[in-house]
Amino acid sequence: MLFTLTTDFGAGSGHPAQVKAVLLSAIPDARIVDVSHEVPRHDVLAGALLLEACLPWFPAQAVHVAVVDPGVGTARRALCLSGPGGTTFVAPDNGLLTPFLGEGARVFAIEPGRAVPAPRSATFHGRDLFAPAAAFVAKGGDPGALGPPVADAVRLAWPAANCHGAEIVGETLTADSFGNLVTSIREGDLGGAPVVEVEAAGRRVRWVATYGEAAPGELLALVGSGGRVEVSVREGSAAAVLGRVRGLSVRVILGRARGAC
Repeated sequence: MLFTLTTDFGAGSGHPAQVKAVLLSAIPDARIVDVSHEVPRHDVLAGALLLEACLPWFPAQAVHVAVVDPGVGTARRALCLSGPGGTTFVAPDNGLLTPFLGEGARVFAIEPGRAVPAPRSATFHGRDLFAPAAAFVAKGGDPGALGPPVADAVRLAWPAANCHGAEIVGETLTADSFGNLVTSIREGDLGGAPVVEVEAAGRRVRWVATYGEAAPGELLALVGSGGRVEVSVREGSAAAVLGRVRGLSVRVILGRARGAC
């Protein structure tokens, strides 16, 4: 059985190890992949974008534990999502699973006292609630046994690009570890049209296919490996150069009209 962990716990803390201990106590031969424990603290959108980029590359039968949970211990629900192909997610109901709440997804509340015991701590549901629920499902348990179906899971106001003829306008959403700024403009929004001009935060940006086409230190834009337009600096940090991570305007001009995104 393969589990993944994505959290804002911090790689240097003992919290990821405790979550792994619960999973391994239930399934000693499990494999556990750390997607990241460095999601910016309490940043649900950044966590959702990381999950969107990474989780589709895992085998369909993997169980994904995602915990970016500023509302831990409150009335916010805990969720188990069963997706097409058998992929399972456990996460707080705060929008973290927005990328996966599409057609074919079945969502259930995780209610303590049903298939999993009540948490020992009100502040560590990653260890005491999500990990036991993940282990339960991985061992063949029915997600529906965890709690009732949920039809109104929280969805983030998922940022999208706006298209006006040959102009596409979006915004920066998050930064990766290199300082590349991931935007709300997807590769599909370009419609295969050539890009003739890019602006980010009012600055002209060179459009390239790969980093090596730019000069060291040059501000550039390209389609990143996650399928979104990114603003970058070759051998540098766009986040540092532009002074902000989220909410910077990005404008792309195409060589021909695209229509609505």
